Amino acid sequence: MASGHINPSLPIARALVRLGHEVHYLCREQMREAIEDTGAEFSSEVSECPELYEGRVPDMFGANASLKQEYNLEDHSMMPAYFKLMPISLELQLPGVLRWMKRVQPHLAVFCPLISKEAFYAAQILGIPTVPLLTCAGPGSVDVMVGHLLGGLSIEEAVEPAKRFQPFREAAERLESAYGLQMLSIMDLILQSQGAVDSLLQSVLTLVTTCEDMQVPMPAELAAIYRESNTRFAFVGPLLDQAGAVRAGGHKYLEQEEEGSCAARPDLMQELRKAQAAGRRVVLASMGTAITGDNPDFGWAVKCTDSQRKGLTGKQQCQAAWQGLFDAFGAKGASDTSSLLILVALGPQPPWRCRPMPCASPRCPRWIC
Repeated sequence: MASGHINPSLPIARALVRLGHEVHYLCREQMREAIEDTGAEFSSEVSECPELYEGRVPDMFGANASLKQEYNLEDHSMMPAYFKLMPISLELQLPGVLRWMKRVQPHLAVFCPLISKEAFYAAQILGIPTVPLLTCAGPGSVDVMVGHLLGGLSIEEAVEPAKRFQPFREAAERLESAYGLQMLSIMDLILQSQGAVDSLLQSVLTLVTTCEDMQVPMPAELAAIYRESNTRFAFVGPLLDQAGAVRAGGHKYLEQEEEGSCAARPDLMQELRKAQAAGRRVVLASMGTAITGDNPDFGWAVKCTDSQRKGLTGKQQCQAAWQGLFDAFGAKGASDTSSLLILVALGPQPPWRCRPMPCASPRCPRWIC
């Protein structure tokens, strides 16, 4: 459900379809439009995995928010709860994913190694080769990213309590008995390495959506782990899709009533091309997809500075940044060909309308959104 993780897969799917291959996605309804635009087949993860989703609310990691309530973990922030619930969620999700893979019979599984671990384990159980699509700044960035998500906790402070959590241990034992998966060993890898990801270590190839020169450098210990396991990385850049392609928009876990939530906005591209043809300069501002979404831990409506929920909400942070942008680059006359065209990525929030607000200084235009 994180659009930055799925959009780079869309041109891969489109290219494979053009080459005559069948491409199937197991994903959420919010992403159907963008997926089907590539020519791929869409299957609903929620429908295919009733063991996990029936009676629960889907979110970024399966249905962890509902599981937090069931296991009395409501006071846990995202990552500590995620680690405690990992084998529990996986045990509920695997039966549906395995049924779907057996029906589709893929020759290769492409998946997000950071969010869609159930795809890797299901493929591993069925003997299907895997190619992770790593949509961050290289394997060296994983440890840094997890550190930010931990909100001040160390990895040990999040993982060790999970290993001692009795429901975790019971689910881990059942997974090992049923599928041969060793969750405690996976947790030990997380503890002992600087961001090593088990699915990268055991896959044919990992696609990385940056160039080699712009990746976050790997610590020597992590580089040695990947080198010793003969892990292969292909740095493929941002994987931009064709012009006019439908793209997934933002983190939006709750389904929308309105249609077309994924659709690209051709009128926006027309404005961009008109500005370029007129020789106008263009400023693009994006605060990313997570902060503009509805994630209950770090999204639009929550204060996400730390685990105590202090500081600004995602909305307030975005509006402050956008206001600074308008102050710095705005102009009173939008028809002035010497003015800049300002494009602001608003994410999947309700439609916005921006209007100028009177200001004492004509050199300091202000806007209200």
